[in-house]
Amino acid sequence: MNCFCLVSSLSSSSRNYVFQKRFVKFDGKNLMYFGSEKDVYPKGVIPLAAIQMARPAKDNKFEIMTIQRIFVFRADSEVLRQRWVSTLQEHVRDQLVFGQRRFGPGPHCQKHGALELKGTKSKVYTAILTDQIWLYKSEQCFRNGIGITVIEARGATIRDGKNRSFDLITRFKTFSFSAESDRDKRDWMEALQEAIAETLSDYEVAEKIWSNRSNKMCADCKARNPDWASINLCVVICKNCAGQHRGLGTMVSKVQSLKLDTSVWSNEIVQLFIMLGNDRANEFWAGHLPVSEELDCDASPEQRREFITQKYREGRFRLTHPSFSCQEELLKVLCAAVSEQTLLRTVTQIFSEAESANCSSQSAGSQGHAGHMDPLSLSDPSVYDEIMQPVLHSGFLYKSSSVNRGTLTRKTREDFQKFWCSVDQSLLLHESDRSTEPCMQISVKDVVCLGVSRPDSSSTNNGFIDRFRYTFELYLTSEKVHLFGVETADTLHSWTRAIGQAATPLSCHCLLTREFERVGLLRYRAMLNPQQWKEAYFVLQKSNLFICPQNDGAAEDIINLNRLQELSVTSESENHEKKDVLVLVEKGRTLHLQGVGRTDFSLWYSDIQRAAGGKGNTLREQQMSRNDIPIIVDSCIAFITQYGLGHEGIYRKNGAKSRIRLLMEEFRKDARNVKLRIGDHFIEDVTDVLKRFFREIDDPIFMAELHPLWKEAAKIPDKRGRLDRYKNIIGSLPRVNRTTLAVLISHLYRVQKCADLNQMCTKNLSLLFAPSLFQTDGKGEHEVKIVEDLIDNYLYVFEIDEEHQTQIELEVSLITSWKDTQLSQAGDIIIEVYLEMKIPDCCITLKVSPTMCAEELTNQVLYMRNVPDGDKDAWMTFEAIEDGQLERPLHPKEKVLEQALMWCRMADPSSAYLVVKKVPKGEGINILTSYKSEVMKIGLLRCREEPPKLLQGTRFQERTFQIRDHKLLLLKDKKSIKPEKEWSLKSMKIYIGIRRKLKAPSRWGFTVMSDKHQLFLCCSSEAEMWDWVTSFLKAQNDDPGPPVLRRHCSSDISKQKFGTMPLVPIRGDERNSSMLSANQTLRKLHDRRSHSLYFPMKMQHDSFEERWEPSDLPEPLYEEVGDFGLQVLKSLETSFRSSRTTETLEVPDQPPLRLALSEKEHLDHMMVPEEVENPSGSVEMQEHKSKTEECEGDAGKRWQELQGVCTTSQELLLQELSSAFTKKDQEEEDQEERPYDV
Repeated sequence: MNCFCLVSSLSSSSRNYVFQKRFVKFDGKNLMYFGSEKDVYPKGVIPLAAIQMARPAKDNKFEIMTIQRIFVFRADSEVLRQRWVSTLQEHVRDQLVFGQRRFGPGPHCQKHGALELKGTKSKVYTAILTDQIWLYKSEQCFRNGIGITVIEARGATIRDGKNRSFDLITRFKTFSFSAESDRDKRDWMEALQEAIAETLSDYEVAEKIWSNRSNKMCADCKARNPDWASINLCVVICKNCAGQHRGLGTMVSKVQSLKLDTSVWSNEIVQLFIMLGNDRANEFWAGHLPVSEELDCDASPEQRREFITQKYREGRFRLTHPSFSCQEELLKVLCAAVSEQTLLRTVTQIFSEAESANCSSQSAGSQGHAGHMDPLSLSDPSVYDEIMQPVLHSGFLYKSSSVNRGTLTRKTREDFQKFWCSVDQSLLLHESDRSTEPCMQISVKDVVCLGVSRPDSSSTNNGFIDRFRYTFELYLTSEKVHLFGVETADTLHSWTRAIGQAATPLSCHCLLTREFERVGLLRYRAMLNPQQWKEAYFVLQKSNLFICPQNDGAAEDIINLNRLQELSVTSESENHEKKDVLVLVEKGRTLHLQGVGRTDFSLWYSDIQRAAGGKGNTLREQQMSRNDIPIIVDSCIAFITQYGLGHEGIYRKNGAKSRIRLLMEEFRKDARNVKLRIGDHFIEDVTDVLKRFFREIDDPIFMAELHPLWKEAAKIPDKRGRLDRYKNIIGSLPRVNRTTLAVLISHLYRVQKCADLNQMCTKNLSLLFAPSLFQTDGKGEHEVKIVEDLIDNYLYVFEIDEEHQTQIELEVSLITSWKDTQLSQAGDIIIEVYLEMKIPDCCITLKVSPTMCAEELTNQVLYMRNVPDGDKDAWMTFEAIEDGQLERPLHPKEKVLEQALMWCRMADPSSAYLVVKKVPKGEGINILTSYKSEVMKIGLLRCREEPPKLLQGTRFQERTFQIRDHKLLLLKDKKSIKPEKEWSLKSMKIYIGIRRKLKAPSRWGFTVMSDKHQLFLCCSSEAEMWDWVTSFLKAQNDDPGPPVLRRHCSSDISKQKFGTMPLVPIRGDERNSSMLSANQTLRKLHDRRSHSLYFPMKMQHDSFEERWEPSDLPEPLYEEVGDFGLQVLKSLETSFRSSRTTETLEVPDQPPLRLALSEKEHLDHMMVPEEVENPSGSVEMQEHKSKTEECEGDAGKRWQELQGVCTTSQELLLQELSSAFTKKDQEEEDQEERPYDV
């Protein structure tokens, strides 16, 4: 909504202000005004909580009153002004009654302070408010809530800079900050990283536990919204207190996050926390806590440590239990509850009895009973003390001889020897259980990592007769590997848990109580501090990789391997030694891992790669994309959206079963590396894979347990009530199911929008998808109705905003238009193309079809602008993006429309355009000359990388690059054989130029882009730059041999792709001036020999011979295509005889046909090809081999028929064309030119 706005001060006396046009937006929380509707970040933000009143003023103006300022806005009309005032005032009233103050300092603000922002004259006051970063002019504005702009932390990344600077990188802009000191910079980067990580958290468990209001405040310091808990103490605590709880050890407090790893939270534990709550738990733990000793949320770490130690380890403030007088009685009851699986009921009863006793004592005290005894004197004060004992386990183990490399299951039983073993501070091996002296000792301090091997669930006992099914290995600092075997899974878990807890710090112990695959020490490097390697213990559990820092006060982190965007191995040199580095790229962060020894890295890499493979068969166990949906779903939908929306019978036509099975196996093996391409995969196969995936997952996307609720909702007769019920059920789905369903229904909504092309309406799609999505055997009536309702009402059910709706309509219209052009030549898309520079005078408007390639576009632009031939330059079409900062030369065979449609994915599509420019003649020829060679290009370039993975820092570094085998290789030096990194050129684009803000060391640079990576390369000269660019294009478009230079064929005329006006008027009268000049236009086109890339050459009028100036390059081959006489006349004849169209119909391309007109032949005597249907269904042109008299009769008859439907001017045009082509053939015979095969 637009309105004029004026920002004025309350104390200002003058009212002579100038209003500025601003786009104003109110989202229910903040009133924001932007420079324009396209701006992403506002110029000013007024929180709703800071608004005191909205009142109308004169001249369609209204005022927003805050504590110290008045903001004046002017709307376009009185009605619009009234809407603004009523809406704002209504929200202000609700805010004053129900709202909370959400600006200024407070628990909602993680950090605030002054920072320098690049591009501003003075410092800005910055504040981190949960998942948003706010910028203010001053601290006073921060306290009043009036901000400059607000930045969403979701999807942002932090990059370290020089000295005290750092960057906040978002999708739309990079904000460069500078702190006052290195410590301040480190604190800001950590706070920002936490805010970004907060956006990746899963609040499903936290929201359930917070349903008990007492759990929304920390049990120790009363901080709001605590997201950690001590499972064995049954208290919900904040992050600051959680660090101190870890210092108590897992025997006292087992700390777990509510958001990071939801898999450890069973329904029973969640139910226990909801039933008890912090208030009831504190009635026990803090029953005798004096008010003066309560902990404040702003307490120091030392104060927290002392208070938590007294409260939980020493039990200074606890109440005694009336039913148990000693510790043994309580432990006996608890052990019995665990064995009988009545733990929840027993613990609840224990707390209830304590609560009733406490209530009784309080009521007695209120009746005047004073001087009561100390509760600790009523029973043994050690009743609630934890049993503190060292990790200890003993039993028989089978051990093989030590090896120098990791292997888990290759040894047979004969290679193992039986030992009696015990673990404490060391793993002791005895020859028997009666031996007193160990025959071997392994110190737990020497254990670098512990790996566990279990059989797959699908395996049988047949394959494990000669070897152990359950084994584990110990990798030591001496790089020796000890392999152990056991008989049962329980024995395996007992031993690995005991050894793991003995070899790792306390922060890992709670994680090792569950089955894990590997635990050990690794070196890691995060983007927060990319230059410093740190050591931490890592625990691999299923698809989760836990990071446990060595200092007990730090909280662990977690990486969901299924959601990795990249999993790769690179090499780095350290102390003249080459080491492998594992790169894990997750949404919003990058982690580098390095082994401690030489071979432990390979063990970790194989396990992590296996865990990241998405081997499970549920939705949450699949490999995930950036949008948190399975990659197989994301890839299939993207492929079908790009190539199949106009495919007739999409999702109805079946693919080949063998191809479908192979494609499913590829996705199951590693979906992250499956690339769907239109040349390699069929649309029918991909659609069947998508349906088959939903049909074969373990639990349907709608969830089997919710199936009765879905059926009940489908029976609701009222449409609005039925849709609202759908929304409620969708809201109760797990996050993965919810996001995946939204993406799928959005895709099907687009498919039915193109029903005119694909013949697939909503009903058809529902019949096809309902059995797969609900996994029902038949086509249930209610299931089909549900899917149909969701597709038809997608915008309402999934609450799609207006901006997203507009985007969907734009995408569908573009794709629909694209498909129209393939089906009918009348549906070409109009695109503006510039000649040499982007100014209005150089703009040409063209119709572009899906089949038009860059060379055709170049020729048309030059012809329309009547550009003369030159001797030194060739012309090419460039794709310019980012307002011309980057320009990509399009290969002559590239499809123009495909590139233009990709602009819709850009943040600012208007910054991209097409421009036709000169290139050096030699480089132009070189682009088409693609002789194969093993090494195409190698040399030194100055390089910078984003995001920095191999090349750390922001400076340009000199490195050796090589183009070979369709790949770009990064080498250590020219003599290197194995590259440090390689990129496939097929998936990359090369742009001439480098962004100005990067400050490239030379002006001859180019940018190499992929979906997730960018390389900025600088050359020393323009010639070197063009050499690299042409090498890139040749490697991407490998057509061996010299170029084939195509002249304009006659189909170029009949298709009418020269501009937006037809070259030959079809329906007109004799007064039409364009009709009278049609003959001259056709002759001009025929005379002009425009070639591929519009190469300049000396030409003779109406001659097929060209003379090239330089003779150094390979001589190109020429191919004459089409014949103007036959093609144009046939198209004109067809159009004249048609009474339903006003455009020239396209004439199909013909196979080689020899046309040789004699000196006496006329248009009426020409041999006319006829269409013959061959067995394969294609139409071929075959030449009549009848006698001349028969041809003359047929031609004369057709000419008489044509005269009956043509106007006088049309007949004159055909006669002139006939004489013109006859004259041309006579001149050719006079010059003794042999006939051409056309």
